[in-house]
Amino acid sequence: MPADKPDDRVPGQIAPADREALKRRADELGAKLDTAKHRHDAPKARQGGAAAGRGMKAAAELIGGVVVGGVLGWYLDQWLGTKPWLFILFFLLGSAAGMLNIIRSASQEKTPPAPSVKDDPED
Repeated sequence: MPADKPDDRVPGQIAPADREALKRRADELGAKLDTAKHRHDAPKARQGGAAAGRGMKAAAELIGGVVVGGVLGWYLDQWLGTKPWLFILFFLLGSAAGMLNIIRSASQEKTPPAPSVKDDPED
């Protein structure tokens, strides 16, 4: 059904050249969306591994402090004959040192600042 218009367009239909241009733009947009999705998905996967690594580090620091303190106290008790007082003392010191290391490493983590709120004019 030919049209009487000079540009040979039929109402309700898209010209083949316009259809190709639209398809090309849609493909470009799809490719850009795919790259944007991959860019945002990758850090989430890395964050999960980083969180597990931080958890393992915290557990190792706590266990290491307790074990080192206990072993040191036990050997000192054997050497000085003060069973079980130095073992208890160094066990507690090792536990405290392990917890202090965990607190230090947690405080070094960067957290976003809290949003600022304007003060009330009445204050």
